This record gives sequence, structure tokens and C-alpha cells, in this order.
Amino acid sequence: MAQAAARTTMVFDDDDDGREPFAAYLADDASQTAAQAVATQRGWSTSSIRKGGLAAALRLLGVAPPARFVIIDIEGLPIEEVEAGLIELARLGSQVLALGSINDVNYFRRIMRTGARDYLVKPVDADVLGEVLVRLEQPGDGVKPLGRVVGMIGARGGVGVTTIAINTAWMMAERLSRRTALVDMDIYAGNIALALDIEPTRGLREAFDDPERVDQVFLQNAMAKFGKSMHVLATEEAFDDAVRMTDEKVLMLADTMRANFDMSILDIPRHFVMREPLLFSRCDDIVIVTELTLQSLRDGNRLARLLLTRNRQAKIHLVANRIGPKPDITAKEFETGIEAKLRCAFPLDPKAMARASLKGQPLAGSEPKHRMIVDLHRLCIELAGVPEEVKTSFFKRRIGRK
Repeated sequence: MAQAAARTTMVFDDDDDGREPFAAYLADDASQTAAQAVATQRGWSTSSIRKGGLAAALRLLGVAPPARFVIIDIEGLPIEEVEAGLIELARLGSQVLALGSINDVNYFRRIMRTGARDYLVKPVDADVLGEVLVRLEQPGDGVKPLGRVVGMIGARGGVGVTTIAINTAWMMAERLSRRTALVDMDIYAGNIALALDIEPTRGLREAFDDPERVDQVFLQNAMAKFGKSMHVLATEEAFDDAVRMTDEKVLMLADTMRANFDMSILDIPRHFVMREPLLFSRCDDIVIVTELTLQSLRDGNRLARLLLTRNRQAKIHLVANRIGPKPDITAKEFETGIEAKLRCAFPLDPKAMARASLKGQPLAGSEPKHRMIVDLHRLCIELAGVPEEVKTSFFKRRIGRK
């Protein structure tokens, strides 16, 4: 058994792109409901959630490779049968989460020696499954993975960057179970603390004054927690109080955020493009927020081209926001002028924004079915690095229904 476990690989095979992202083989209704909620949050099909357990998962191995992440109910099975089945799934590259009813440390150890990534005692809910899936997406060799950093910046002032940053961070934390940092890089006139009705702190100021102090303990004391797992770093310094920022200091802050959070959403003022340009080199994704105006077309074009030279590895997403009933130019004309596709286009809805503001809540929390939130959720899935669902053949779909 030990030799079999030693041969287990925790990386996916070369055909990983052809795998389904997720599958679940569950016996009870509560576990199925939780798995369906997680799949829906991540934009995955719920058709891969099936009745059954380990035997059902193993029967499908001859038809198609197992999914990247597999949740399996092992309740009531002999431990020897469980070990053999889980070893096979892990050997084929699946990240396996086992569910059962036995709460015993020796049983847990035997499950983990098969190459399974975790074992949970039922009942489980959507929050627990979502958090475990985040861990399953991380390396299984004991190396602490680094998070992702997303920079958000406006092509012009007043385009609603802060609104998009707040709702993105909230959905990362609440819907995608990411431990998320939301950082307002404008230490003088940032609006994140005001929008969320939380007290600003001096944490960001202190981070720039003494960057060597910034570690996990510092962040715990300096950041305000909002909701389940969103942590906010926002400062309101006096306009006549000069705060000295350098590339070195902002890079240290970005690296500390990456090391301590699954996702870091940075609301970045435009002057950082020239004053602290190296910050953009730390971003995995950059979201440029624009309006459908000639001015935004001009400035968005200039900004996108400049940021491409600052970070050729980052993916740049163009988002049109606050679109009125009769914009200056159409979305198609904007895309033609900037020679790129708009990732999202959000209509102007001041009433909905006002209602959310009065509640001190993101729009995603107060009106989760709002059109803006539905579209932004798809962008969040991409920014979080959630594997996309692959299209399966007609034959595989027929097999999957059996």
C-alpha cells in the first residue's frame, strides 16, 4: 500500500485541458445541494454531480479521464476498498476530496496516505466545500502557494473603478471562497472605506513609512474585516501630510499581499502609472475601467499600450462602466477604436448604487441578481484562475447521464 501511495502523482496529465474541472459522486441530498451551490458559484455545470459514490466514479474511468477536482462519498465502504479506489483516482491526476461519517484520526491518516487531498466528516455545506476547493487548487507538496494580484485603474476619473473593485473583492470572498484583500491605494481621497461604511485605518500609511514591518501580524491588525473573508486596507490621510512612496515600498506591499491572500484587489489611482510604475509589474491581471466616450477611448488606448510595456505577462481586461441610454459612441465603435474587445459593459444605474450605498453594502451583496453583478461574476471567475469548463462530446454527455 505504501508503495502504491508513493507512486501517486499530484499533478495532472498532459491531457489536462480536456478534463472536466469538477465532478462529484454523492449519496445524500445535503452534500449534493452543497456541491450544486459551489458549482453554480464557479460557473461550472451541475451535470457532473451524480448520485452514487466511489464505485460510480471508478466506472467512468474507462470512458474519460477523471475531473481535475473530485468529491467522493466513501461512507459505508470497507477501508481497503476505499484505499484502492482513491489511489487510482489520485494516480490519474485528480485532486480528491473524500466525504464520510467516520470521525477517527487513524481513519483520516489512511485516507490521506492514498493521495487524497482532504477528508471531511459529513454533513458539509457550500461554504466548507468552497474553501476546500480553493485549497485543492493549490500545490499539494507543502509549499505555500502565492496568491493573485489584480490591479484596477480608470482610463479617466469618475468612471467607477472603486465600485467595480469593491464588488469584485466581495464576490471573490463570498462566492468564490477566496481569502481576499481589498486595498485602496489612494491614501488621500480613496472612497473604499466610505463606500463600505467602515473606519479607515493608518495601516497603509504605516506600511509606506516602515515597509519592513509589513507581515501577517501587521496585516491582521491594520486591515478591517468585511464579511466572511474580505479584508480592507484603506487610509484617509490629510492633504497637507506628505507620504513618501517609492517603487520599492509599493512592491514590498504587493509581495506581502500576494503571500498572505488568495486574491489581492488593488484600486490604483492613475498617477501611479508615472510615479510608481513598477507596481504594475506585480499584477497578474489589470482591469482598465472606461466609459463609452471619445475621451475614454483616447485615454484607455494610451493606458493599455503603456501598461503592456510595463507588464507583458499580465492579461489586460477592458471594462466599460456607467453606460447611459445614449452613449457618445457605441460599444462596437469603442472596440474598433481601441482594437480590443470589451470584457464587460455595465449600464448606468444610480438608483441601485444609491440603495447599496445607503446599506453600506456592495451591490453584489444587496442585489445579487443585478445585471452588472451577473456579468462581473464571470470576470471574477477568470481573475481568480478558476478552471474553465470544457466542452464535451455528444458521446461523453450521453455516458454522463447514465
